[in-house]
Amino acid sequence: MNDLVVLTNGVPMVDSVLVAKKFGKIHRDIMDAIHRIFEADEDFWRVTFYTTSYVVRGKEYPSFMMTRDGFSLLAMGFTGKDAMKWKIGYINAFNAMEQALKKDSDKLEWKQARIQSKEVRRNVTDTIKDFVDYAIAQGSGSASKYYMNITKMEYAALELIQSKEKVPSGFRDTLDLLDLCFLQAAEQVCRAAIKEGMERKFPYKEIYLLAKERVTKYAETVTFARIEKK
Repeated sequence: MNDLVVLTNGVPMVDSVLVAKKFGKIHRDIMDAIHRIFEADEDFWRVTFYTTSYVVRGKEYPSFMMTRDGFSLLAMGFTGKDAMKWKIGYINAFNAMEQALKKDSDKLEWKQARIQSKEVRRNVTDTIKDFVDYAIAQGSGSASKYYMNITKMEYAALELIQSKEKVPSGFRDTLDLLDLCFLQAAEQVCRAAIKEGMERKFPYKEIYLLAKERVTKYAETVTFARIEKK
């Protein structure tokens, strides 16, 4: 059934010649039916049927490619021994193609979000480095722990991990698109809070608490969206 629908300019379509063959119709009759759709609603026809051609024994003949909507309208009146079988076959083929396209689209969108999140993470890490130096200058003896503590604080606020849970290697690559976007935003909130605290010369412990407070408040604003996703 996978050969029934083809991708044309990014849109799943079917060929009028193949439709005629599968439904046991004369192609000329299929063409006439498509022309009747044109006469009934030209605007609909122009976005669902696209002219093309095929060659038989060196001679070129006109044909059409059609979208799911075009096929559905055309096949609506088809009857006969195998008509129902092929209607279902085409519907399944359209569904399979559309699901494959959605997966590809989701995968591309995730990759783009992951690339963007890496850039945000680099910026956050640079800010944390400045914060670590800031804390050391104020007398902190364990400031380097803030790299992990801040990261875990962000994850825990978004309920991606439990507060005392160890962060596994490659954890971000396991997040879905929505959580990647939420995490990216949380990191930007955290970075802004840390920078503000250092600019205002707050004690380093207060800066961490300020960042935690703001990230937590942000996480609360997206709680409903995350619950809906689950």
